[in-house]
Amino acid sequence: MDIRQLHYYCTIIEEGQITRAARTLHMAQPPLSQQLRLLEEELGVVLIYREGKRWEVTQAGQRLYERARYLLREMENIQQEISDVDRGLTGSITIGTSSICISRVSRHISEFHRDYPEVYHKILYGDTSHLEELLQQHKIDFALLLLPVEDEQAYEIMPLSDDPFVAVVPREWTELCQAESLTLEQIAEYPLLLARRMSGEGAYENIIGEFEQRRLQPRVVLDCPDISALFSFAAAGMGLTLIPESEIQQVYADRLCVIPLQQAIIRTRPALVWLKNRYMSKAARQLIQRIIPS
Repeated sequence: MDIRQLHYYCTIIEEGQITRAARTLHMAQPPLSQQLRLLEEELGVVLIYREGKRWEVTQAGQRLYERARYLLREMENIQQEISDVDRGLTGSITIGTSSICISRVSRHISEFHRDYPEVYHKILYGDTSHLEELLQQHKIDFALLLLPVEDEQAYEIMPLSDDPFVAVVPREWTELCQAESLTLEQIAEYPLLLARRMSGEGAYENIIGEFEQRRLQPRVVLDCPDISALFSFAAAGMGLTLIPESEIQQVYADRLCVIPLQQAIIRTRPALVWLKNRYMSKAARQLIQRIIPS
């Protein structure tokens, strides 16, 4: 059993089919099937139960997959660490971010690119639950997300300054746009568009909780995990939305007005998050230091 066989095996499990795995690995199916048989013979167990079109990973097969995936990730970490020792700031950084937090990193990434043009940046969007999955799968170096996370013990967490929400109102609502600030009592009278995670609790639940504490029933007519869509629907006159102040976009400035909330009662809890005990590239560490406020 060697690293190459473990890589083949993990690909088979992740693709869910030998034919697809062979395509991913750019090899023919018969040699890949043979590698699976050799692995089963060496270990003396059935890893994948196969009968006709039926295909099921056995308990032993699942355990091998978990151990093999861990070893392959460690190999990647070793390669990255040794490579970092012998070179300057190059390579790539993969960052996960919520659409409700992107402005927190855009300026820092732009400045970092100016100073280190050899570093390639990749941005993946998602809500907090999806970004946690990407962290666990080692698909991103770190994430900028909204707290809380599901498993605090698994991560290094660096909280950033919180951010007050503001109301974003269609300009056609001329009377409301004349207000210097808005209360939740006023907002409860209008159709409301809110950002919401695909799963788990976050800003949506916090906002609803603020209404409920005042015995108010907000008229939520749409929820969506992408704030760009919220701006679009608000600009179309569907309703007003509540957005962190730092994320205000100028793209719809002619169709939207921004109004503070009285007493800034609703705020975000953004944080930089990365896995504990995982090697992080020199470039990723340097970028994190740029983002963390001094």
